[in-house]
Amino acid sequence: MGRYLFFSGCAVAALHLGGFTSGEVLASLLGFLAANRGALLTSGLIGALALVCASLLFGGIGFFNILYVMAKAVYELVQLLLCAMAVASLVFWFDLGINLWLEGGGALAVVLYAWLYAAAFSLRVFDFNHPIKEVLLSFSVLPFFCLSVFWGSGLIR
Repeated sequence: MGRYLFFSGCAVAALHLGGFTSGEVLASLLGFLAANRGALLTSGLIGALALVCASLLFGGIGFFNILYVMAKAVYELVQLLLCAMAVASLVFWFDLGINLWLEGGGALAVVLYAWLYAAAFSLRVFDFNHPIKEVLLSFSVLPFFCLSVFWGSGLIR
């Protein structure tokens, strides 16, 4: 998780150095999420189901290389996006006082967690000894950690 937090922090620094404000980024992000909420939820959940079905198919016919590459790519990408969402929510909270998890990112979070659990299941089909419990636990706790930081900062103010 550390490398994904680092990459997300670098993206925030690059946006800041590029002259983008938090308000501009938040407005464009919330606009995109509001305009595409239905399509995002539908395609994301169908895609996660398709990933599970494809992994069962590839595992059943013995195409383990395709299964592993597909599941690992989705698994790593979703972890990066969840860390980026957590870092963005912390930046938006401390800069604008807006909670991204609750304001408009709920649909995105549902889709990302569906993809994370589908990819973890696919890796489990590939190798039943693959260590996924720690990653699933740490990324499942990530929004609650952000919410506790928001709550704690409210107590300090």
